[in-house]
Amino acid sequence: MVTEKKPPFPAHHLFMRCLFHAKHDKSIKFEVKTTNVNKKSQEFKETGLRRMPGICADDEESGETQTFETEDEILDFLEFLEPKRGDDEEAENATCDLFRQFARYVKDVEHKDTCLNTELLRLDKYLSEHGTRFLLSDDVAHLDCLVLTRLHSIRIAAKALKNYEFPSDLTYLWDYLKSGYDLEMFRLSCPSDQEIILHWTELKDTPNLSAKERAKLVRDEPIYSFSVV
Repeated sequence: MVTEKKPPFPAHHLFMRCLFHAKHDKSIKFEVKTTNVNKKSQEFKETGLRRMPGICADDEESGETQTFETEDEILDFLEFLEPKRGDDEEAENATCDLFRQFARYVKDVEHKDTCLNTELLRLDKYLSEHGTRFLLSDDVAHLDCLVLTRLHSIRIAAKALKNYEFPSDLTYLWDYLKSGYDLEMFRLSCPSDQEIILHWTELKDTPNLSAKERAKLVRDEPIYSFSVV
């Protein structure tokens, strides 16, 4: 997998998914390389990729190399790897609107946090009813790679841009986050708080930072908020 030196949020999900599959299938030889998006290395150019993040997959039998550059292409490729996706329809229904509601809140489409709180409560309720560390069982699954990375991104961006924090009484949600933070694959693939904040401020209709605030985020020592209430 090739990614930017400062990966945007979607790369966290894709990177974690790659680590997830590599953990379950030892035959997968997985290597991450970074390159400067503004000054691509010769090695990057030789891969045939045009954008990042991207994946180059070598077929040892045919000797051919396939490239996947969009998020959808990468995810479609990963679906062919072990382990196969389980039945996660109920969990998907419990989490499918969380990210959309946060985006509406951070962009001031929704001026109050009511809808975001509703979705967080919905996830907390789902986790309380199932009594497992992760969404489907006590083992991390495909969907957890998406939900945990999104949940973390929401947590960091909401605090920085809206001074919003997850309610402390959502104990099952916080336990779920802690289980995610305890995973090596989550921590290895996670961008810093500063990178997450910068990513969100670069999106259309989200709060802007002053030049001084932006420079400070770039200059400061990276912070990784893995603590829970």
